[in-house]
Amino acid sequence: MEQLDKEVIDELSEPAKRVFRSLDYRSQRRMLKKAKEMGKQKKRKTQQKERIKKKSITKKQIKKEQAKERGSSTKRNQSRTASFVGTEIKDTSAKILQAMLLGTTMSEETYESNSEKQGDTTAGKVSAEVTQKSMRGVKYGVRSLYRKRQQKKMQKQAAKKSAQSTKQGIKSASKAIQQIGKIMTSIVQSVAANPVVWIVLLVVLLMAVIVGAIGAVIGSGGAANSAEDYTYQAQVSEQTESYRDMVVDYCEKYGIDDYVDLCLAVIEQESGGNPPDVMQTEQSYYNVNPPIDTAEESIDCGTHELSDCLTKAKSKSPNDIKGISLALQGYNFGNGYIDWALKNYGCYSKENAEIFSQKMCVELGYDSYGDVEYVPHVLRYYIANPETTVTNESANSILKELKENNTAPAEAWEVIEKGASLIGSVKYSMEQRQVDGRDNPEFLDCSSFTAWAFHKSGITSVPYASTTATFISSKKFEDISGDKLQPGDIGLKSKTGGTGGANHVGIYCGKMKNGTVVWIHCTSSSSTSLTGNSEGAMFGAYTNFTYFRRLKKWNKD
Repeated sequence: MEQLDKEVIDELSEPAKRVFRSLDYRSQRRMLKKAKEMGKQKKRKTQQKERIKKKSITKKQIKKEQAKERGSSTKRNQSRTASFVGTEIKDTSAKILQAMLLGTTMSEETYESNSEKQGDTTAGKVSAEVTQKSMRGVKYGVRSLYRKRQQKKMQKQAAKKSAQSTKQGIKSASKAIQQIGKIMTSIVQSVAANPVVWIVLLVVLLMAVIVGAIGAVIGSGGAANSAEDYTYQAQVSEQTESYRDMVVDYCEKYGIDDYVDLCLAVIEQESGGNPPDVMQTEQSYYNVNPPIDTAEESIDCGTHELSDCLTKAKSKSPNDIKGISLALQGYNFGNGYIDWALKNYGCYSKENAEIFSQKMCVELGYDSYGDVEYVPHVLRYYIANPETTVTNESANSILKELKENNTAPAEAWEVIEKGASLIGSVKYSMEQRQVDGRDNPEFLDCSSFTAWAFHKSGITSVPYASTTATFISSKKFEDISGDKLQPGDIGLKSKTGGTGGANHVGIYCGKMKNGTVVWIHCTSSSSTSLTGNSEGAMFGAYTNFTYFRRLKKWNKD
């Protein structure tokens, strides 16, 4: 270890030293390197400011200073300056390393007092005021360094993809050249008697090869760099799935309606669905009357706490894996981790989860703290839906015209597109309907089809096993009048009609240019089909819906 490294470590407070020693060797080296780099950067900025300041001094003052500095004392002053610079870099690096280890949300005084409570009499108290001064400005440096590292990582990944796509393009171009070579040989043999024609053909062919090769490289590169948005769903045990209705109720109660499947994934990780404490909320701040005696009590506390974490992590949607990851680790560690991670790193990472865990071990005197792998452990049950495409040509044409002539939220079009992807592949059947037809269902009825379209688009509070009664009673929707319909709204034949064929449900898609009202629904037979099929999922000019509802969050009134 370099002398400067040892000096930096010696400058750390006792709590910071304990956290540092608990890390593995590679993590120690990595953090020391970061701290020194940032220390040097800060010193360079200081020197630059000093140079600017000196430029503002008058020539007369400069001459006076130069006269004073002449003589044998010059070398001694330079030596002292060099020594001061080294000391300043060491001190600054130590402050930065301490901030990375302990964060800026808790003073050393707190750490020391907690250590003393556990019998650590060797560590003395450090002034909170000194700590705050030493940490001033460090949080921005740490965050900047982390972001730069993430950018470099993304650039490397992009470069790797680009290289792969370029290689693929070159291979394609090579094959094209080989084929052109064969053609040229044939042409040369047939037009050898006419040199002028041969030259013209050669130029044309060479141009074609060049353009084709460039197109292959650019085209494959563009495909490699494209990104897709996904929706997610829980793939959990039957025991965990049995709590879905209860989870829906409490997610709605605490304002996280669309995170039902994420909650189910948490339950699967925490307990596999085994009662009573299915979300492991015995120590939750919402458990005011311990112990946890029922699964419902656990889900009440757990969804409430997860709601807090998602809000604090600023998760945008159930597809925002970055925000969800921060919230999940906060659910496991306690949501104080979220504040700490945002302040010092800007987001969740496995690395900062490990640092926080070690920090809390030092603070609390534990051998281990939380699950540093909690995020991947939960996300293995929160699976991205496979991509769906609309393969029916008529459906594609209709969908394009509908989008051109009607306005609706992007989420509403996503619901309609998901439903349209089943046109031509799903047949209608109440008896054989797949109530949990997650992927590639063959048989659905009207309600399970409508639910599939909503659930697959990310609105997971609409369960796959829905019936017409579900859509009538669901608090997720609210009633609207027929003259307010917009794409994504649902329609039923009757507000009071029963299930099992006594009612019908579909999704409103808007109007065509000629004024035709279009619904997407799944039916046993229809003379109003616009997609060529008379059975199963279809776009239809259906006119028998009289009761209409809309997702509350889409209602602009």
